[in-house]
Amino acid sequence: MPVPTSNSRPPLRRALSIAVQYSQLKQYEMDLVGTHNDPRILSDLLVDVFKYKREDITILMDDENNDYPWPTRENIEKAMKELVADAQPGDHFVFHFSGHGALVRNTDGTERSGYDEVIWPVDIRYENDDGVDNYIMDDEIHDVLVNHIPVGAHFMMVFDCCHSGSAADLPNTSEDCQPPTPVSAASSTMSLPSSEAVKNIRVRGTQEISAATADDAPQRSTSKDVFHPAAPLADIPVKAIPEVADVTSWAACEDDQVTFGSSKGGIFVNALARALRRRPTETHAELLSSVTREISKITAHINLHKSASEALPVPKPELESLESMNEIYNKPLDL
Repeated sequence: MPVPTSNSRPPLRRALSIAVQYSQLKQYEMDLVGTHNDPRILSDLLVDVFKYKREDITILMDDENNDYPWPTRENIEKAMKELVADAQPGDHFVFHFSGHGALVRNTDGTERSGYDEVIWPVDIRYENDDGVDNYIMDDEIHDVLVNHIPVGAHFMMVFDCCHSGSAADLPNTSEDCQPPTPVSAASSTMSLPSSEAVKNIRVRGTQEISAATADDAPQRSTSKDVFHPAAPLADIPVKAIPEVADVTSWAACEDDQVTFGSSKGGIFVNALARALRRRPTETHAELLSSVTREISKITAHINLHKSASEALPVPKPELESLESMNEIYNKPLDL
């Protein structure tokens, strides 16, 4: 964690938004139509609601017109470093990734599940029989981004990809106290996908990983506790811990789950933006609950157009933080 220094400039707001479509993987049915909508959705939200300037939002995207730098591994790593360069207390940062996420076997014993979470740049080396290479690991995301945020700064990460629950390797998670996830498709405030859009639904992760056997898949908590946003947390005993930066990771699903998108973009980015436009001052708990309900309703609506064998599982959004859940749940977001 960098040592805070005296401010030499006004606080800034800076964002990096990455969207990968993978047109080169179309032969494997791994291309993701719709991801290019996500940076627009997110950047419009940041500019319209949270007073970011468009010139301070960097977009990496594999568009055919080459209007943006392509999200190669090299370009992503460079942009990540530039995002948090010279970070100071009072600054606000946002990092966003829409594309494929996956799990790879952990080789150094640092992951309790036995797997590392990774994201795929556009130059991922993918062979259907020989696996993948050239991905970006959760350890690198943590080292390059999280470790360079000083106390007093604010940093929000958004991962709209499969297997993304702990994509930034933050120590505290909402996994054991998920908000309720109703499965009714009725009365959602989010515009539901059209029948045509439903045809274009595509999972944002590798099929091999999502089809892992029960013995081979990472095991997650099965806590039956139900979180209520208004529940008092003051009675939960906590040990005194050193002050840390306001760093959170908002993921479309847990590590052992898949998520999906359509031609309109990712369901997670859409749900998150809708919730924050309705109520920008929501607490972390309220936002997690709102997004979870939206995604449950959208998934139920999509499944109305599918057979039982084709039905999609409901992704469970996950919130992770440097601060304890006790500290942030009832605290409004500071974007």
